[in-house]
Amino acid sequence: MKIPARLVERIVDKIVNDLIEKHYIEVADPEDFRKKVLEIINNAIEEEKEIEQEAEKLVEQHMHMIESEDIRYRTAVLKVKQKLAEERNIHLDPEERMNQVAHKIKRYIETEDPDIIEMFEHPNKIRRTVFEILKQLVREEKEIDKEVRERIKSYSKKIVEGTPEWRVLYNKIYEDALKRRGLL
Repeated sequence: MKIPARLVERIVDKIVNDLIEKHYIEVADPEDFRKKVLEIINNAIEEEKEIEQEAEKLVEQHMHMIESEDIRYRTAVLKVKQKLAEERNIHLDPEERMNQVAHKIKRYIETEDPDIIEMFEHPNKIRRTVFEILKQLVREEKEIDKEVRERIKSYSKKIVEGTPEWRVLYNKIYEDALKRRGLL
């Protein structure tokens, strides 16, 4: 997932505020709690970036095999990502991934000293609440990605995904989409 920092921060604020305002938890220091939730989500995003980069690197190293087999670049990257993710016990399905992240946040809340975080609601209700908020993050990221890919496909010149030209164009259009949404 390629998620803009402002979108992540907005989602983290919503998680923290919802859990506190609904009295599911009480925290000694809301800012410390916010930082920890942000750290958990950013770590999850970083894990996915690392898998993506490693998969792309492996595919590029074996591009001669891919070209001879007439396999699409993106298909090859996805297959390699799936294998790497499986080895590291990381779900690639966005909803499953967000459920994994929600579990990590729940575990953090459960294991933190009760003087720092006190729970007033069942841990699974907390996890479900966090998961529903994280699903918003996935939906927004998917919308932006879809918009960017459609714009690239609409170009009269066919630009092959995975090429440097495609990556530059994707990043430029992605940045424009973020600006329009006020996320950059």
